[in-house]
Amino acid sequence: MRTWRIFVGVLMTLALATACATKVAEPWHDFAFDGWRDKWHPAHELLEYSYGDGSRMLRNSIFTPRSPVFEGTSSLPPSTGVSGPMPVGDFLFVKWRIKSTGEVVEDRVDLRQRLPKDMTDHGLTFVIEGNQLYVYVITPKVRNSDLPPNKKTSSSRYRETFEIYPTNELSR
Repeated sequence: MRTWRIFVGVLMTLALATACATKVAEPWHDFAFDGWRDKWHPAHELLEYSYGDGSRMLRNSIFTPRSPVFEGTSSLPPSTGVSGPMPVGDFLFVKWRIKSTGEVVEDRVDLRQRLPKDMTDHGLTFVIEGNQLYVYVITPKVRNSDLPPNKKTSSSRYRETFEIYPTNELSR
């Protein structure tokens, strides 16, 4: 009987160790955008976005809203922010409408070779300009805030920021 208990105990320990070893890395990082501060709203209306497949908090759509609050709206709010431990997204999908023409544009960016190897304490944001999407990684490194922003995102005023799409300034 004692051998049986030891065997079951070892088996449970191995199962727990395997479960912990296969857990998807969830570094503390941010996904945020602000169309008001980055000046792409109200000229552009956000229709849909998704940062990876990991969490419903990281995606929304006027077509399949994540909450009844967004049902029946013609566009999504131009800003959101999520911070905390979360899976690093493999992609960023954004769909928007250019208000002046009514043209609907969408872009899906493969992030797998664009993001830093470790996203801990980093942020991801995007800016819309006409039919072009710009994606940025915001590092934890503080920047002299007396200088004007050096990228299209206002976040670059306070933190070192790299454009990763359409060009990739970040060396992995």
